[in-house]
Amino acid sequence: MAFASSRIGAQEAIIKPCDLCEDDEDVNWFCKDCFQNLCDRCKKMHLKIPNCRSHEVVSILEGLAITKEAVTNLCQDHNVPFSFFCRTCDENICSKCLSKKHKKHDFIDIHEFQSELHKELDTILNEKETEKEQMTKNLVTWSEFETRCEKTLRENYTNIDKRVKAITSAATEEGEKLKKYLQSKEEGQMTESKESKEKIEARKDAYNAEIQVIKQNIPLQTTSTLNQFVKTSVSRLQSLKPLSLPMPRSTTFTIGSIKKDQIRDMIGRDGDQRDASGPSKDKTKKRRKNVLEKLQIMRSHKLDVKSRCFSMCVSPDGSIWIGGMGYVFKMSSDCSTVLHQIPTGLLLWSCPYISCLQSGDAVVSYGVPSYIDRITSDGRRVEFTDRLPNYTSYIAVSDDDKVAIAVYNDSGTSSSVVLFSKEGKRLNTIETDTEISSFCIDNDGNYVISDTKHQCLTTIDGNGTVLKKTEMKESSLKRMTCDRYGNILGVNGNNVFLINYEGKVQQSFTVDREDFINDICIDKDNRLFKLVDGYKVIVAKYLE
Repeated sequence: MAFASSRIGAQEAIIKPCDLCEDDEDVNWFCKDCFQNLCDRCKKMHLKIPNCRSHEVVSILEGLAITKEAVTNLCQDHNVPFSFFCRTCDENICSKCLSKKHKKHDFIDIHEFQSELHKELDTILNEKETEKEQMTKNLVTWSEFETRCEKTLRENYTNIDKRVKAITSAATEEGEKLKKYLQSKEEGQMTESKESKEKIEARKDAYNAEIQVIKQNIPLQTTSTLNQFVKTSVSRLQSLKPLSLPMPRSTTFTIGSIKKDQIRDMIGRDGDQRDASGPSKDKTKKRRKNVLEKLQIMRSHKLDVKSRCFSMCVSPDGSIWIGGMGYVFKMSSDCSTVLHQIPTGLLLWSCPYISCLQSGDAVVSYGVPSYIDRITSDGRRVEFTDRLPNYTSYIAVSDDDKVAIAVYNDSGTSSSVVLFSKEGKRLNTIETDTEISSFCIDNDGNYVISDTKHQCLTTIDGNGTVLKKTEMKESSLKRMTCDRYGNILGVNGNNVFLINYEGKVQQSFTVDREDFINDICIDKDNRLFKLVDGYKVIVAKYLE
């Protein structure tokens, strides 16, 4: 049996005998000039006919492809070849279609349209080839930086050794600590550089693979499929984004002068260390923009809990603490399992605010009645403070385990911060000229307050001294958290704001209108957690 396609109207191959003798055996040939299927016997007779001697006879498989091409290039409504492409309807049309249902549409000659498609595809291919070449150059530059880091590290070791030998024995211990610090930081940069190189090399391979696949498939496209192929190819190519290398940080080491009251200056100082004005410029600049645009939703979980939840924090071990009406929950790191459910013994409408100590224990403040709970990592309630005279609200814990609580004054507004040790001992009260709608602790241990009274962000130190105020035209923030680069993430309703170290709003975005963000936090693995509508946790990749 032989397989051939019907000349007109057929879309799939069907069984067809020889067009001359109607025998269905040994039908292995196809005449391109007569458009006929031929068996071995009729092929010889066909080529002996004087008018058919110059005809081109090919294999039946090649003939099948020819007939398919003829069918796909024919207008199904009028049985004539396509002559134009209708931009309005995004389809091939013939001259009869043009004068009827496509009248007054935006159309173009089909051959000109094919040329445009090829040019568009060539342009995007050239752009991606250029991006691939640029990534190759960046990898070379980064390799040079790695070499420079290694050289600088060796020089730093030499300088430190010379200085340590020249100073008093009291400074020797400090010198060794600084050497270890520099070593760990340089090793961290080397690790980061290697990871960046691996990511760029992988992305470059993805570019090359995608480009090669498209180039190989271009010749296989027919007139009818070329338009859709180009659209799909352009979309796939445009989705490829080149990765850029992170900016190298300074690795210099400056020798300090010998001073009696400053032993550390006898050792020297690290050129990338923070000063009193805030985080290093390199770190701030590195993540000043386009942070929120990199957000990538990793997963979403609906909490299988009966009470509505309002606050959350991440424990150092990766587990999640969530405060709800009448209960505090400890969830697994993926939020799929409730590890502990601890009743608070309060009215169900009492909304807790929650934060976490370095030990992994949670500290919880309640507005009614006003006191602070401590819940151990294994789910036991431990007394933290007695009942407080003023209503409490927001709670935050510093890196040295100082527990900060925002409390209300007699006029019903939250304007002061009370500090406790991790054992529950009251340390001091910071009085402020603010109305606290929320607050967090930045990377320098200062308190950043969303001040509704002055419509600004107010930063104060542990003594209550105002370090700076930055106007905040957006509505007051109801929850705030600080990332490792000194940026502040604040939320209000379904709006999220990214605020840099200087207090300026860099970016913002809005989640679905039906969603309401209750709280937000970032863990040590740079994952962003959003508590939405009181029962759903959304986990996103915050930074690459």
